Parts: sequence; structure tokens; C-alpha cells
Amino acid sequence: MFWFLAAALVVLAILFVLLPLWQFHRAGDSSRARREQANLLIFQERIAELEAERAAGILEEENFNALKSELQRSLLSDVEGAAPQKTEGAGTASTLSPSRLIPLVMVLLILPASYFLYQQWGYQNELALAQLGERTRESANNPQEARDLIFAIGDIVQAEPDNAWAWYFLAQNLVNLGQFPEAAMSLERSASLIEQPQDKVVVLGQYAFLEYMLAEQQITDKVQGIINEAQLIDPNQLLILQILSMDAEQRQDYQAAITYWRRVLQRTPPGPEADMIQVRIADAQQMLATANDNQIDVASGPTIDVELSLSPELDLPADTRVFVSALELNGRGQPLAAEVLTVGDLPTTITLDNSDAVGPFNISSAEMVYIVATASSSGTANVQSGDYQTRTEAFAHINSHAIIQLVIKDIVP
Repeated sequence: MFWFLAAALVVLAILFVLLPLWQFHRAGDSSRARREQANLLIFQERIAELEAERAAGILEEENFNALKSELQRSLLSDVEGAAPQKTEGAGTASTLSPSRLIPLVMVLLILPASYFLYQQWGYQNELALAQLGERTRESANNPQEARDLIFAIGDIVQAEPDNAWAWYFLAQNLVNLGQFPEAAMSLERSASLIEQPQDKVVVLGQYAFLEYMLAEQQITDKVQGIINEAQLIDPNQLLILQILSMDAEQRQDYQAAITYWRRVLQRTPPGPEADMIQVRIADAQQMLATANDNQIDVASGPTIDVELSLSPELDLPADTRVFVSALELNGRGQPLAAEVLTVGDLPTTITLDNSDAVGPFNISSAEMVYIVATASSSGTANVQSGDYQTRTEAFAHINSHAIIQLVIKDIVP
């Protein structure tokens, strides 16, 4: 199909050159014929006038003949001037004239020039990589296909060591073969090369989860560093939340586990996976109740309703990401709770509570908090110059319900 479309485009390009050239020559021939016909009519009219003057005795025979000969010479001169010039070797000269030779050369160069330019600037490598990515998704249970893909993608990686998606697809196939350390290195390389925040955080989540499993389900300094990098982009990345949930369960911090699993459940569509998460939440609630010898209402704690809107003076794209965070006054700088939405969702009201914690500390762990809302031009939680932001004064939540209003309007210098 690709080559069929390419051939059709080449034919179209040739027609763009040949049709105007053909019309130009047709127009020249037609114009030449009209000039010859006009000259002949003028000649006939002038001869008729001379004959009338001769018949009336105004013009003598000798003068009549002289004027008639002059008109005939003038007519012949006009006709020869309008006709194409033909000299010795005229056929070859006409064929090789610039007006014909240049378009002919252009037509002949269309196909090789197009092929050369496509090799230089085309996206054939990206197309080939996309096909390998599709094969990767279809070969999860086919070890032989995974091996073939590793060799094929390996050739791309050697030719283009900065191709982030080649490293990513290589990692997927290495995982399919159980080569987890090698897959982790490929994901690390991929994450370092990807610039788009939404894509980068997905790769970071997979990288963190793989390193977590390789560390025998322990959050090492390396794993924590990956988690921190991912949460700066998206505090609610699912794989990161799952890591934190499982780690909290292992540490028997059931309150934190419940908080994390609830956040995972909010972003999981109904189905077997959601049912499994609900079972884990119920188990964690039971363990927490047993540990405290009473049933604990895991939804207890402060709740903060944030009525959020965008200033009418601002015109931001609807997909601009908005980060809403609760932070401790004079605290560690890490959000106690966070939610992510887009400008297209505004105006809206969101609720921040302990279930929105993004780390081991929640709103209940702080006495004085303040709320910050940022419309991020980069799509990450890192505040940068050019973002728009607003924040509240610090207040004491006193483990109760609070309602605040925020209007995003101030540009970050």
C-alpha cells in the first residue's frame, strides 16, 4: 500500500510539471495562428483600399504596384517573424531548448530525488519500530518471537542509541524472557531519553516496579529515587502507588496501605483487578482493627473541599494539567495530599483528605497546612517559570471539615 501511494504521488507530481508545459505550448501555437489571421485580414483590407483609389483615379498604376509589393513584403515579414525559427539542426535545438529540457530533467529527477529525500528525512525507521512494538505486545507468551524481536530491536538500538522507544520495547521483550536485570537497565535508559512527561512517568513506574521486585520487594535507595522522580511528574502513577501499598503492608502499616490501595482503586476500572484491590483493602482494615482491638473508621480525619476555578483572564489549553496539593507549614515540602486534573475540568470542587496522601505522611500528621493549585505548562508537578499558581494562607484543620475557594490567576515569575 505504501509503495502504491508513493507511485500515485509521483504520477501526480509529473502531471503538475507536464500539464502546464503542454498548455503553454498549445497557447503559443494558438496565439501564433491568431496573429497570422489578423495580419492577413489587414493585408486584404489595405489591398481593397488601394484598388478603390486606383479605380477612382486617385492612384496611378505604377504607385499602386509599388504599394502592393510593399504590403506583400510586410505580410511575409510578419508571418516569418511569428513562425518558430528553424535553422540547420533545428529539430535537435528545439528538443534541447531550456524551455523543454528543464521540465524534462525535473520529471526524470522526481522519483530518485523523492526516494533520496525520504531516506534522509522520512519516518521509515519510526514506522518499522512501531511495527516491532505491535509485535512485542502480541508476543507476550511466545518466547521464540520475543528472542527474534530482541535481535531486531537490538539492531535499531546499535544504530540509534538515543532511540528511547527502541530501549523501551527491548525491555518489554527482555521481561517476556525473564531477563529482569537487563530489562531494568533498558527501562532506565528509556526513561532518561523520553522527554514527554506523560510517557516518561509510565516508563519510570515500570522501572521502579522492576527494581522493587529485583530488590526482593524492598524499597531501596535506588527504588525510592525512582519513585520520587515519578511522583514529581504524577503523584498518582498506578505502579508507584502499588509499590507503596505493598511496602506498607510488609511494614504492617495498614493505615498507609489502605490509603494507597484506595487511591489505586479510584483509578482502576471495574473488573477482576478492582475486586482484588477491594479484598486487599478489606484485609488491611481487618488487620488494622485487630491491631488496635477496635474497628477503625479509615475515612476519619480532616477533609478539605477546594472550590477551584480559573481566572477568566487566562486562556489555557483544556489539557493543561492542574496540580492541587495540601502542604505542611514549614514542613518537608512533600505534599501531604494531592489531586491531578486538567483545565478542562474547571470550575470544579475536589476533596482532599488522608486518602490522597502521596507519601508516608497525610493531612492528619500536620497541624497547620496550606493549599496550592498550579496550572503546569510542562505537565509536571515541578513548578516552573510561566506556570500559573495560587495558594491559601496557612490554617489549622483541627481534624474537621473545611471549605476553601481558589482561583488560579498569578503567573510564576
